[in-house]
Amino acid sequence: MTDGVRAPRLLVDTRAAAPTRLVTLNMRADKDYLALARTCAMHTAAVLGFPLSRVTDLRLAVNEACLCFLEAPVRRGSDLLGSSPAPAALEIAYDLYPEELHVTLRSPVPENWPRVDETGWALLRALVGDVRVFAHEGLGTLTLIEPLPAPTR
Repeated sequence: MTDGVRAPRLLVDTRAAAPTRLVTLNMRADKDYLALARTCAMHTAAVLGFPLSRVTDLRLAVNEACLCFLEAPVRRGSDLLGSSPAPAALEIAYDLYPEELHVTLRSPVPENWPRVDETGWALLRALVGDVRVFAHEGLGTLTLIEPLPAPTR
């Protein structure tokens, strides 16, 4: 029997106006850490009862969203030895709303970010329900919005 909640009762309080933060992942904006982001996306979608095809789509969308930040180098000073600057931090937050999952990525970005005319951007828009992007004072925010699966009876 369902009570109108589109996720297990333990994960969301439908009376709350604010979303429920499920996961926050802070990692280096570095391709070597993409597996963490993909695994987190897969696990979160599976826990919420997404069908396998949508779990896979969300995993791929999170991967592409991360690449939007990794492929947007931000100029920072290098260290005294002249090596390249360390990668920026990338934050990924999973917020549960009564009818949607929001996956929000934040990291420093250059002025021309995002590059919405590239293939990765088209792929992002095809994989999830909605994509929102915002950049202000060198910090970019990209949010993937995915409707929750209908409750099973």
